[in-house]
Amino acid sequence: MKLRSASEIYRIVPLGLTVEEARGWYLNRVLFPRLRWVAPAMIATLMILASMFTELGRLLEQNLATRMIVHDPLVLAAGFLFAYVLTFLMQVSSHKSGRLWAVACKFPMRLRWRAPELSLVPLSSAAILIGYWYLPAQLSAAAGSVEVGVEMQLAFLFAGALIFVGAAFLSRRLKLITLVVVGKALGLYGMFLLLIPTAVYRTYPAYEQAYAGTALVFLMLTLDFTIMPLWLYNYFAKAPGTHPSITL
Repeated sequence: MKLRSASEIYRIVPLGLTVEEARGWYLNRVLFPRLRWVAPAMIATLMILASMFTELGRLLEQNLATRMIVHDPLVLAAGFLFAYVLTFLMQVSSHKSGRLWAVACKFPMRLRWRAPELSLVPLSSAAILIGYWYLPAQLSAAAGSVEVGVEMQLAFLFAGALIFVGAAFLSRRLKLITLVVVGKALGLYGMFLLLIPTAVYRTYPAYEQAYAGTALVFLMLTLDFTIMPLWLYNYFAKAPGTHPSITL
């Protein structure tokens, strides 16, 4: 039997384990081995945040293309990874509280049938937040003021955390489809920046705007040629029906 989350923990109780034994097994055999992923995620988050407030971060902000393709996605990734680490810490702490454990076990099971719908709120909120800061007035203000720039980075951190929450409700196939949709949106905005004759952002010259548009279109094509074959493979591939047994 293979367990992937706390919501499936009661599947092993009928095997002769008490709830306390099941909680201990889940902590030692499922959560703690994930430290090999959580520790690098925390280190990467701290490194990204530290680099964004150094000369490297200021250098990436000076060009519109590097800001859109490198700087801001890195801040979003830092928020995403931070939410992942925080979720892991909450899962570890839940085994010490019976009430928290019961919520972690039962709540996701009741909402699993409508999980894709639940992703709309955090993902839409993240999209609105990112779109707001990419308005010409807001991005120009962030580029011209240190205080507003810090506010923008904090907003992108929060947006990255919202993306993590929304992605948690999606299946693997829906995650791939969502990435394709995001790529199309980036490509359309890139075409807009590439074809419009005037500068949208007053703090960046028109030729940098053209470079940014070209980079966004290239990113869309990269996502298409990378994700679509993977999505087709996952769609037509048959999942193996193996269920490894539990060893205490």
